Amino acid sequence: MRFLLTLRGWELASLVSFVYTAFVAAFFRRGLPPSTRIRAVGGSVAGLLLTAASAMAPFHLLLHGWLLPPALLLLGYWTSGLLFVAPMKQIEKLFALVDRLFDVRRVGSLAPVTVAEFLEFSYAAVFALIPVALALHLALSPAPDTDRFWTVILVTDFICFAALPWIQTRPPRALEAGEPWSSSFRSFNLRWLGSASIQVNTFPSGHAAEALAAALLVSNLRPSVFIWMLFNAAAVSAGAVFGRYHYAIDAFAGWLVAIAVWLVLMH
Repeated sequence: MRFLLTLRGWELASLVSFVYTAFVAAFFRRGLPPSTRIRAVGGSVAGLLLTAASAMAPFHLLLHGWLLPPALLLLGYWTSGLLFVAPMKQIEKLFALVDRLFDVRRVGSLAPVTVAEFLEFSYAAVFALIPVALALHLALSPAPDTDRFWTVILVTDFICFAALPWIQTRPPRALEAGEPWSSSFRSFNLRWLGSASIQVNTFPSGHAAEALAAALLVSNLRPSVFIWMLFNAAAVSAGAVFGRYHYAIDAFAGWLVAIAVWLVLMH
């Protein structure tokens, strides 16, 4: 118990997330191949060891402010992806129905090439938004707090990952014929996703959630900074939905998660 009290907020969030993933992998995900189950538990144990090492190491801004939190975030993402067993086709149909109600495919197809290229780039650039937001926070905040910053980001993403064992869907791009729009940058995104992503859909969308969380974390800075970050967050979500990397409901849910976490942890 004394050890838990010494943990930073994002370290505690990591501990809870990896324990949860290991517990689900070991006891609840029927249909997981034994080798995948072992990998999921092993990845969780690796995450717990990294969390413990972080907690025991003396604070260093480079280590605890820039390197360890994103490392734990990525490890949590890849480990949670191992819990996917099979697509839940009824849920996929429901998500696709929402997209048809908003006419997502047609609206995306009407986007000029320059807009499509920008939104595809924005989707990929979500990972740059977090360090940019952190740099702005450290440079402009009157009382910078890397612990609280990363706690908001990691809790937001871990909530999105935690839903994957129970809501298992494929991304719309895997189910729909043809390309959603004309974009040369899209080939880069597809290659990157093919080699680095977990190859399944996350509901809520981690992309949408962490992009908005990054914007909210600089909302106390200059209005121009917040508006610029909010614009980028909207572009990330638009790229995810109209590029058919996510369903619209994924992005909506991701924004709700980010807002809820920010309100609870920052207020």
